[in-house]
Amino acid sequence: MFNQWGRQPKWKDSRTLVFGIVIIGIIGYQFLPNFFKAIYSSIDPTVTATNLNNVNPPSTYDPNALNSFGNPIQNSSSVNNTLDSGNGNNTISTGYWLLFVSNGTFQQLSVNAQNYAFVQGLIQSDSKGSATVTIFLIDNGQIHQCIVSNETYLVISNMATINTRASNTSTYSTPPTTMLPTTAISETLTVSYPSTTGFTVALSPALNGLTISNFTLVNSSGNLVALTGATTSVGGATYAITAALSAGQTYTLTAADAGYTFGTAQNVVVPL
Repeated sequence: MFNQWGRQPKWKDSRTLVFGIVIIGIIGYQFLPNFFKAIYSSIDPTVTATNLNNVNPPSTYDPNALNSFGNPIQNSSSVNNTLDSGNGNNTISTGYWLLFVSNGTFQQLSVNAQNYAFVQGLIQSDSKGSATVTIFLIDNGQIHQCIVSNETYLVISNMATINTRASNTSTYSTPPTTMLPTTAISETLTVSYPSTTGFTVALSPALNGLTISNFTLVNSSGNLVALTGATTSVGGATYAITAALSAGQTYTLTAADAGYTFGTAQNVVVPL
């Protein structure tokens, strides 16, 4: 039915336009499937492990350019164009990885589950830090974008340095230490003037600087006897040892000092 100007009503024009768009869409999908797949992939929020295998990172990378991302930790799909499956590592679609920038170069660090959990805990515990650097944590192809503090970033960067150093085939060898031969000085130890208050010890050659801790006295039962003093004279040739001893008892005296030998033990016989 035509209106007074000889045209169809407007609602029929609209229906014809919609019908034409549908027909064009069907024809386009049949003959241009790649075009529609590209549009779909550009809005797909999920980054799967399969599309991480053939992507390459830029030669240089500006971490400040990523600071515009919103949440400190979030899944990220925009990073898939900057991930690398090379650099001598296995594909990042499996295992645990840390991705970050060091000295203007994109770094890709493989870590074990324990180190991955450590980094996660470090980021969470440093939530009050000033978030300035963007890194990426990858868990079996699942990408998590994190904006961390400089301190946390330095820990992760140092982990990569240590990992590189550990995997380096060249090892640092410590120069051999030359041990100078040491010869113990032999001392002759004799006991004289035993009494219930102590005795005298003679040393040949003289050895100055000994204390009661250098002498050990035991009774006939093998029990330690406390020494109360050790006073030297004549430049260490003699020592007056004081102790509470029992008359008629026999004690055994030994001496020890680094770099010296004192021969056999000496008997201290206290007269009745």
